Amino acid sequence: MALSVVASGCISGGTSSSSQSGTVVASGGISGGTSSSSQSGTAPSTYAPSKINILYTYTGAFNDPAKGKAAAQAQLQQGAWVIYQVAGGTGLGVFEAVSDYLKANNKKMGPPFAIGVDSAQDWIKPGVIIASMMKRVDVGVYNAVKQAEENKFVGGVVELGLKEGGVKLSTIADVKAMFDSLPADVKQKKLKELGFQNEQQLLEYLNKTRQQVPSWIWQAVDQLQKDILDGKIVVPKATQKSQIEELRKATSWQQMENLGIEWAKSAPAPQTYFNKTLNERQNTKKIAIVYDIGGRGDLSFNDMAYMGAERAAKDFNLKLIQVQSNSENDYLPNLRTLAKSGQYDIIIAVGFMMTKAVKTVAKEFPKQRFVIIDGFDPEMPHNVQMVLFKENEGSALAGALAALIALNDHKDTIGIVLGMEIPVLYKFEGGYRFGAYWALDYYKKRVEGKK
Repeated sequence: MALSVVASGCISGGTSSSSQSGTVVASGGISGGTSSSSQSGTAPSTYAPSKINILYTYTGAFNDPAKGKAAAQAQLQQGAWVIYQVAGGTGLGVFEAVSDYLKANNKKMGPPFAIGVDSAQDWIKPGVIIASMMKRVDVGVYNAVKQAEENKFVGGVVELGLKEGGVKLSTIADVKAMFDSLPADVKQKKLKELGFQNEQQLLEYLNKTRQQVPSWIWQAVDQLQKDILDGKIVVPKATQKSQIEELRKATSWQQMENLGIEWAKSAPAPQTYFNKTLNERQNTKKIAIVYDIGGRGDLSFNDMAYMGAERAAKDFNLKLIQVQSNSENDYLPNLRTLAKSGQYDIIIAVGFMMTKAVKTVAKEFPKQRFVIIDGFDPEMPHNVQMVLFKENEGSALAGALAALIALNDHKDTIGIVLGMEIPVLYKFEGGYRFGAYWALDYYKKRVEGKK
């Protein structure tokens, strides 16, 4: 039977619907049975789905859990077996939806599962989140601070992918590091809320959750990662609406790869700029970080940035100043006040929403070094380092994991819930689709090999 992937979903209103009439949704609930993934760990020898449905929803928000929950509930009702959240605080609602679904069916652990994003979010809902696609914001922040303290700072674009350690699927060790970054009182409060007496109990439970997925699936995802690192596979990077629409229409991962190769030919290569004068300044051993409105405690982007800044502060004996933005109107004055003081070796701006403000202040203070995470402007002054990520590569691993879990359990639907419809999120969606197509092809070959 020929295999293909059918893209389904709706971009508005926090709901999803099939893009093709007559879409077959896998039948059967999750109650009264055991997932095949928790049994023998071998792929079924006869099950060969004709497609895998990818439901997608752009909620239009990054800090609205209610919208995330509604979107995930709609996808679960349509048969989604794994849902990838790429929506910041909105994504916390995705975890709630999957958790509620499991409880309603008397299950403590998935499947169905959710996949987290940005940080190692697995611990937020133990038994619900199978893994997280980590966007190593901490690595980007740490590297920029290190450059500043060594007076080797470069402006321009620095892009981090699998090879550079900028994206990855979370491990239990990553979860421990994320959890340990929380203040002691917060950690104890979280453990109590989660129903664990200590951290070790939590980590053991998370490990047991991962064991619900057979080892051959984890090995398959590792193989995809290796092939990407070795250059055998190129994950397409969609940054325009026309490009993501092409990926939605593609019928194989090879076709998607070819599209990505063509796009790369016309895409400008990232450039960096070393300014000797900028790196001759006397360092003060002080750094500052400006959070976006999500702030510390978002269990995601801002917390990862803090981890990188804190680690750099310890390694280089620095004083770290943290500034919270309560609204978008705070970005410009917060950055300007810090730059005007002239006290900081580097000012860290967290999030693309500060791009315009960083550009303005960087022009006003050309001798001040800045780093912005996820912000890009082709006319950005050269005293700003713009750290970007190859989210498409990490999301390909998430897509492969999601699809293989579904296929192994005789399901044919996975989902993705996103925030605003912006170019960076096209990279997530495109990579996820690519990984799902690759997984479908991998699964077909595995099934045929067992016949």
